[in-house]
Amino acid sequence: MLYYLPLLLLLENSLAWSSKHQVSRGTMPLLSSSKSDEALYTSADITDTIRKESVMEMEKVTEVVNTSCSESKRPLLIATNDDFNSYIHNNSIENFLFDCDGVLYRGTDAMPCASQTIQQLISRGKKVFFVTNNAASTRMELKTKLEKVLNCRGILKEDMMIGSAYVAGQYLKSCKLTKDSDNKTRVHVIGTAGLCSELQSAGFDISGGQDPDDTPSGMSRDELAAYPFPEGEIDALVIGLDNDFNYRKLCIATVLLQRNPDALLVATNLDAFDLVGFDARHLPGNGALVSAVEMASGRTAINVGKPSSTLSELIMDVYGLKAEETLMVGDRLDTDITFGNDSGMKSALVLTGCATSSDIASVMKDDESSLMIPSIIFPHVGYMFDDAAGDN
Repeated sequence: MLYYLPLLLLLENSLAWSSKHQVSRGTMPLLSSSKSDEALYTSADITDTIRKESVMEMEKVTEVVNTSCSESKRPLLIATNDDFNSYIHNNSIENFLFDCDGVLYRGTDAMPCASQTIQQLISRGKKVFFVTNNAASTRMELKTKLEKVLNCRGILKEDMMIGSAYVAGQYLKSCKLTKDSDNKTRVHVIGTAGLCSELQSAGFDISGGQDPDDTPSGMSRDELAAYPFPEGEIDALVIGLDNDFNYRKLCIATVLLQRNPDALLVATNLDAFDLVGFDARHLPGNGALVSAVEMASGRTAINVGKPSSTLSELIMDVYGLKAEETLMVGDRLDTDITFGNDSGMKSALVLTGCATSSDIASVMKDDESSLMIPSIIFPHVGYMFDDAAGDN
């Protein structure tokens, strides 16, 4: 176990944060050459801030792990890229699943060395996939964003993108829902145009989605009583994050489920919140919307996002992966890490997103939270980048 990590991190935090900063080999727990230092210290200000904060958080995590849990529950703390490479080699890892927001980027800002890490893994013949609970985008839109934010055009493929909107469509197709007289399977959507597009691509007839700009957000008792619901049944109602979610949409969804008791209620994810902004503000997630519909309808949604077995089974079956050769890299204990562990994968936690040292301390003390304990922990994805390899 790497007990010297706090001292090394303290040394790093005492150094000046400037592009002229130079580090001698072996002094830092980060990457070990001047080329790596340049990549880390001359990026955008917000990326530098995220890097610095994640390293400081790692110091707290180290204290928690080394003092608050038994040896059997203790995750491996990664202090250098050599540590990471040894772990990958010893566990025969060939496949890498990356969460996106909080791991590779925050909003439109790339994480430290995220681009170099992805490009290097692909160049080494590893299988790389991007697994996100964000249902707002199509697979092509996710690919375009990653190419732009990570500046890695030409190496990413659409089939590397595994968004929860795509998974929702594949799940509904596997259910072989009963079609009406027009031979169409009808799905009502709370969510964005991206979610609607993915479901249409999967062959479904869509209602709902984004309303015209002049649509009122509220709905009175009289308005609901007079609302002209379309004739015919719906086969499913899918809920994805909708920034324009309102009481009107809640009323319509509730009555549709009341009228169609056999319709599936599907959630693209149950995330409580995401982080936005320089100061990591909590943005309510899709789980808040799903809870509202569940409460009003008396139904329980089927989750097809992380950490559901529906998602892991789809990934293993469609892409022919072996769970024991796969590493899930994420920033959330309740979704990413639980997903990896419950699916038989190895799991890696980075400290650039939602999880904090306090969260780790909590799950270490709770015997029922063993699935939330990661296999390994490191500050950010830059620790996966071997800048000394010369293959970039």
